[in-house]
Amino acid sequence: MQRFPKGFDITLENVLGLYGELGQESLNSLYEIPRKIVELKRNQKMFSLCDDRADVFVVKEGWASLCHFNDKRGQDICNVFMPGDIIGVRESFFESHEITILALTNCKLERVPVESIHKLFKTDMDIRKAVMSYIMVNDNITIERLRSCTHHRSEERVAHFLLEIYTRFCFKGLLHTNIYSFPVTQDVVGELLGITSVHVSRCMTALEQKKFIRKTRSSIKLLKPDEMAKITGFDSDFIYGHIRLD
Repeated sequence: MQRFPKGFDITLENVLGLYGELGQESLNSLYEIPRKIVELKRNQKMFSLCDDRADVFVVKEGWASLCHFNDKRGQDICNVFMPGDIIGVRESFFESHEITILALTNCKLERVPVESIHKLFKTDMDIRKAVMSYIMVNDNITIERLRSCTHHRSEERVAHFLLEIYTRFCFKGLLHTNIYSFPVTQDVVGELLGITSVHVSRCMTALEQKKFIRKTRSSIKLLKPDEMAKITGFDSDFIYGHIRLD
């Protein structure tokens, strides 16, 4: 699969190219899809529903989250998205399934008409495979995170999540060192992992004291990623290494 070269534009066709081989005809079809740039400010929310199905957004810059609302608990953050991710593609295959996007930082998104993607999904085998591969990989990420939350202590959950983000950056070719941007708040991390923000802070401090990480206000440096993976059971091969669509 391709990787994003330095300075490469993040678009729908370039992202899908990470998850499946796209021939020139498929690329041309994707190029022809109209799209619109949407910019969100930090903490701004956007509700999306198009013809009873959610729109699709490619994250070009910044971080965002996907939210659902519960009458008793209010807002539930169910996933985080970084540059090179697609928001809403899985949800778009469900009838009457709206999505709410919450900007975790200032964001630039590429809005893609859902009907255009679904039309190509039905007629173009390369695009269908790439879309299915993207959905399955991201389901694998969620399964790995859930497995960590049900089998590990809080400190290991946080370490596992930091490895997840690192691996997602590396897979896209957007990272060439062991330092990455991490503007996600402790509240968001805690909600994703089922622990309080105070507990997240304590876990981060413990990981730093054990010299597994070095953190700043907006970045994480992994000092011993291999040892962290061994302790947490993080399995990047489960996420990315067994995609078979033939």
